[in-house]
Amino acid sequence: MRTKATPSPAWPAELTPHRGILVLSGYGLSVRVWRGRLHVADGIGRARRDAIVHRATGRLRRLVVLGHTGTVTLDAIRWLADVGAGYLQIDEDGRVLAVFGPQGSDRPGLRRAQATALDTPQGDDVARRLVAEKVAAQAETLSAVDRLAPVADVAIRSLQVAAAAVHVAVGRDEIRRAEAAAAAAYWSAWSAVPVRFARRDPGVVPEHWRTFGGRASALTGSPRVATNPANTLLNYLYALLEGEAAIAARIVGLDPGLGVLHADQDSRDSLAADLMEPVRPLVDRFVLDLLADRFFATADFHETRQGACRITPDLARDLAATSPVWARAVGLVAEDVAQLLTDPARPAPPTPITGRRRAASRPQGARARRARSAVGAVPRRCATCGAPTVGQKRACSDACAAVAAADQAANLATAGAATLDALRAVGFHRELTQAGRHRIGTRGTELLRAAQAWRRTNPWPEDMGEFAREILPGLADVTPAEVVRATGLSSGYVRRVKAGDVTPHPMWWETLRDLAHREHHQR
Repeated sequence: MRTKATPSPAWPAELTPHRGILVLSGYGLSVRVWRGRLHVADGIGRARRDAIVHRATGRLRRLVVLGHTGTVTLDAIRWLADVGAGYLQIDEDGRVLAVFGPQGSDRPGLRRAQATALDTPQGDDVARRLVAEKVAAQAETLSAVDRLAPVADVAIRSLQVAAAAVHVAVGRDEIRRAEAAAAAAYWSAWSAVPVRFARRDPGVVPEHWRTFGGRASALTGSPRVATNPANTLLNYLYALLEGEAAIAARIVGLDPGLGVLHADQDSRDSLAADLMEPVRPLVDRFVLDLLADRFFATADFHETRQGACRITPDLARDLAATSPVWARAVGLVAEDVAQLLTDPARPAPPTPITGRRRAASRPQGARARRARSAVGAVPRRCATCGAPTVGQKRACSDACAAVAAADQAANLATAGAATLDALRAVGFHRELTQAGRHRIGTRGTELLRAAQAWRRTNPWPEDMGEFAREILPGLADVTPAEVVRATGLSSGYVRRVKAGDVTPHPMWWETLRDLAHREHHQR
């Protein structure tokens, strides 16, 4: 009797992770090995994904799991170790649940120096350097904050004082106090930073979602369990950075749990928290650029029954694509800390993450590695409806573009008069067409050449106040039109000269003096 052949299972779709990052989210997640390939399944309900990743062509570097239901087999863990990929699991509230990565160097002497660093001046030097780099980076990030919301001078001065206090601090406690003072001033400058949503969503966006507010959560009083989108974005990216910091520590031969700046705490990688500090302002800068460049949709976030704000899986996948940037940035810090903790009498530690030592030994002229930027990793959203857009477009369709154009026209109709008055106040009294810009550019070139020619044959006045004392009073009865005809200067600039706001170039002084004398004699 002939038996019926069992049909072979369908071959899942092949998947090539973007930038080497594979993000799984949803419920009933599955990570296993099937016929030598990594088989993954994720999603919710009917929106499920079933795919495989090849060892050679997948180029997997990180597997990021967002959730807490499902299975990861032992074979899958070995498969990840074989290809040198890291594993990072983040819970819905942004906590890092599990992390492991490629096996790094095993250097007992380095770990022994790390364990004793808490009681040595060497540990103070490491803590001081980490905090000093963080505060300096925070000061640079304030310039990006100022683009979205005015930064008070007191915040800048407080950061400067904190930076000086870090360098003269004695002991870990004083370093932490200086860091806390810098953080208080830094986050106070963020409070008015706006979060922009699509035009169709204004009525359904809670008021406390529209700005950054405070860094502390209204639920916990600490940064954890954020209650608005801006802080939720920061917490999620910090979780990615924490995972990369723990992996980087292991790769360079450090113990992620033995902190130098952060105190020991159960179930926390304190050294990973240390390594994160100089990189946090870089994450902050990325979030600021994201807030300035992107219109969010309400579908990007959801609120739990307790009032906590969460990002949705689609946005989480986009943000996870920035992991390579944070991996390299925190890798630089981990390698520097390993160098500081290494006995100077021993050989310098390797740089397995960045390859700096190998690059330095290459002949001159070798092509430099290009650093990947996190900017652009997160796609734009339509400013009208919040749907994804293609490329750098701000509208997803012609209909949404028409709505945006109508809104812009309405805004100009109400604010145009005030804007025009402001432009006229600085001499910019008409709309500049392409021909107008060309005319002004040509005239500017002519004036520059004339000034250079004048300077070659005439000495520069020793007293620039001579114009205001001897020439300007005689121009009171000369009309701006007469000055324009005599000099060729713009009417706006001439009005500023007559008002005493600016002093013209000395090459015009004789012409203006003649105009004043002629007007005086005619009278």
